[in-house]
Amino acid sequence: MKLPPWLWYVLPLAVLLWSASGVLSAYGRYQKARLQVQALEREVEALTRNLPQALGEAPVSLEALPLLYEALFRLAEEKGLQVQSLDPGEAAPTGGVRAWRVRLLLEGPYAGVLGYLEGLPGLGKPLWVEAYTLEPVGERGERLALDLVLRVLAP
Repeated sequence: MKLPPWLWYVLPLAVLLWSASGVLSAYGRYQKARLQVQALEREVEALTRNLPQALGEAPVSLEALPLLYEALFRLAEEKGLQVQSLDPGEAAPTGGVRAWRVRLLLEGPYAGVLGYLEGLPGLGKPLWVEAYTLEPVGERGERLALDLVLRVLAP
């Protein structure tokens, strides 16, 4: 069975178009990956911008920690939050520096929790948030429980 002559022109053209679509889809995936990398780089810059500021400030000595705890309590009170617990920890090496560990459990409305997190940099102390957990309290979730782990630069 002999193939028609026009098929000899259409078949290579179809293969060429099929491979071109593969190249275009690969280029599209490459562009998406490149945009994701750029977004992640911007996020890393934003996260590390605040940490060197904290590391550039004077460390908090053991004697000054009660004043910091008082400032944390005052900020919580200003934002309408109730402090459920405060668990101070020992100074431990973290990322090449020594830092005190402070764990706070706060409870209050969403606006208060948000205001508290936004107000932490305004305390003027070399501290940063290491971890946090936010959970609704009660059936309707009108109040939130914030489990916050802070690190404070130690000498």
